[in-house]
Amino acid sequence: MARRKKKDLWWYIKNEYGISAIKRKFSRKTGIPTTKAGVERTLGAAVLSWILGGKKSKKKNEEIEEEED
Repeated sequence: MARRKKKDLWWYIKNEYGISAIKRKFSRKTGIPTTKAGVERTLGAAVLSWILGGKKSKKKNEEIEEEED
């Protein structure tokens, strides 16, 4: 049998006040991730896009226009 990880006090506080549900709803409505990894990924992509002059977004728009034709 696998050992279960003990839940700490912070887990109980988040669960009691519904913080996790609020973060989840916010993330779904806005598309902004609330996890540490998600925020880092989003900011990293934004910074690279800014440094490279937004070439990635232009390429996506060109591909979308070609598909519509």
